[in-house]
Amino acid sequence: MLALLAEQFLLFDSVAIKTDRSNYPLLFLIGELGINRVEELFRNGSLKLVLWTPVIATSVGTQLPNGKTDESTVLGSPPIFTGMYVEEDSDPEKNLDNILNRFQIHEDRKKIFKKVAIQQYVLPDNSVAEKAKEIILDAYAKNRLLSFGFDSRKDATQLNSQERIRLLKLGDEILETSVIAEKEMKSYDNYAYFHLTKDSVKHIESALRVSENTSKIFQVQNIPDIQALFHNKSLSLDNIFELRDKSVTAKYREWINSISTDINANQISKEYVSEITGKNNFFDSNKGKFLRTVGMFGIGSGVSAMLGGGIPGLTLGTVAGKAADLGFSLIDTYIVDGLLKGWNPKMFIDEINDKLDK
Repeated sequence: MLALLAEQFLLFDSVAIKTDRSNYPLLFLIGELGINRVEELFRNGSLKLVLWTPVIATSVGTQLPNGKTDESTVLGSPPIFTGMYVEEDSDPEKNLDNILNRFQIHEDRKKIFKKVAIQQYVLPDNSVAEKAKEIILDAYAKNRLLSFGFDSRKDATQLNSQERIRLLKLGDEILETSVIAEKEMKSYDNYAYFHLTKDSVKHIESALRVSENTSKIFQVQNIPDIQALFHNKSLSLDNIFELRDKSVTAKYREWINSISTDINANQISKEYVSEITGKNNFFDSNKGKFLRTVGMFGIGSGVSAMLGGGIPGLTLGTVAGKAADLGFSLIDTYIVDGLLKGWNPKMFIDEINDKLDK
């Protein structure tokens, strides 16, 4: 779980974690990251908790005194029913207390944490459970679930317990994708129901592609993927959060998320190589080639002034103020800051490699 979170904190601006009335995910996060780190993630919007209050369920039969289940009792009843958490279990403050009370934390510290964390709770619209039920039963009635082994010639109320469980799983996927779409989120999950609503949930599926595409790019650069680097302790959590705050990582997140809706791991290598070999590359221009050449030897303040007047975002003060440091080190700094060269995704890989070298 930590490796998965480490990857997601690098690849996405915000990570939303599904939780329930017990709120064990928060127990895990505080136990592993510490309350101060978790509070900071809440404070800057990097972490959200989705309190899952809508309920979709089915019945598989009646419990008998001997411990067995009489599955025949479900026949004739609706295959799916819906509901929601009671008001008490839908309260974010109570949800936080369920976990904070397990730790020896001063009451004033709890109040500070709760004030920050409660702002990052996401509550689904409970009505989506009923809508998901209507969608899946309509799909069943119109015989759109043949590929899942359902035949609408059999009345839905006559489905046995195993069939009801399979139908429930599809309904649960519709419920989950409905909430994710409503909140404009993405998911690592593969949804079996995707082929029925492929276009409308393509954005949701792209989170998994972001992970797969990044792993493919790391493979191209001959380094293990993020989760593997965390597992083998090449990258620590401190490394992850330090990398997360860098501008090159933010730009990588923006780039990989923007292209992963339509590009999969089979195509990403070509896109990556194309991106790092010259698109909008300042150093391909005449001024860029000149600067790259003199940069090998260092740039005097006179040359700095001349260049500073002709390059947007590059001023005399910016360059001349660091004249003693000019050369590749300063050139590299400008590259990373995007002042001289358009950003490219390899800069993110270089940051990873720098951490590994250290």
